[in-house]
Amino acid sequence: MRRMYPIGLRIQMCRVMFMIAAAVLACVMLAACGSPSNIGNDSATTSANGEPIFSGPYAAEFKQEYEKAPTDLVRNILKDGKITQAEVQEVYDVYNKCLEPYGLQATWSVEQGESMGQFRGSMSDDEQRKIMDQCHAKTGAGNISSLYVTMQSNPDHVDQVDLERKVYQCYVKHDLLPSPISENEYMSTLSTVGLTDKSQFEANLKRWHEFFGEYMSTTFDGQPNPNYKYDQNSAKGQQFWSCQQDPLHQ
Repeated sequence: MRRMYPIGLRIQMCRVMFMIAAAVLACVMLAACGSPSNIGNDSATTSANGEPIFSGPYAAEFKQEYEKAPTDLVRNILKDGKITQAEVQEVYDVYNKCLEPYGLQATWSVEQGESMGQFRGSMSDDEQRKIMDQCHAKTGAGNISSLYVTMQSNPDHVDQVDLERKVYQCYVKHDLLPSPISENEYMSTLSTVGLTDKSQFEANLKRWHEFFGEYMSTTFDGQPNPNYKYDQNSAKGQQFWSCQQDPLHQ
């Protein structure tokens, strides 16, 4: 099963651990944009007892993740108040060691997010999700990558609802909507920002994927999409994902 998600959805999915097997392999996200190894203006100093004191737009998030970090590796990544792409890959190496006994293998990139493959056995999607959730909890890989992507897409920590509205407005500005939809309807039926109910979250996610099907190489259930029109190499495809990555500067 392979599915594709917008960056805002990937961020939230990592946070609530609604991880889907083979997420985002089908189509490149953020391909038109650079991939900086350091992002954000956050930093950390050290207190008298040796614990980091975080500052910057994401100080609260760093503090929370540091305090609940499952491993020393995650704490060491977070303690300077920055995350590099190399550090995300490092924690994903540990994540893959957790997955390997189950015949699963994950890859992660800032362009494509996380993708999952099964090289041994025949686990169902639900069984894969269970193992993925367990290994994310043990390694912190999902939280580290989520925070990295969040900081890259929203370095000033703009309110997520406001940012999602800016994404919609960017679609309108560049004529990227496949069919007319009002901003309020988009927010209520396609956006997952702020949703905590799993069924509503997944319903909106499915509707988003289907609505923007012309930018998706696969259907929501992972089949080849006959309506796929704009890949990351097309001007329209590049602009679509640029609106996702940085809607404030398009």
